[in-house]
Amino acid sequence: MADTAEQIASKLKAIRDARDTGALFVRHGDTQTTFRSLAEMNAIIADLESQLSTVQGGAPKKRVGYIVQKCKGL
Repeated sequence: MADTAEQIASKLKAIRDARDTGALFVRHGDTQTTFRSLAEMNAIIADLESQLSTVQGGAPKKRVGYIVQKCKGL
């Protein structure tokens, strides 16, 4: 069964709160999850944001990154 928007939002808040405190584990209800790295937490957050957007009827947010390269141009 798919999670509701409220359930996804609750998981998202728990993981964001843990990330913001520097903890690598999250307890949600009676389930505890331990993450290996901050990068893994950020990937899960991005996935949950995408799921939440889909459940709420919107298109998933696209992330755009820019690379700035400077050189002297000799």
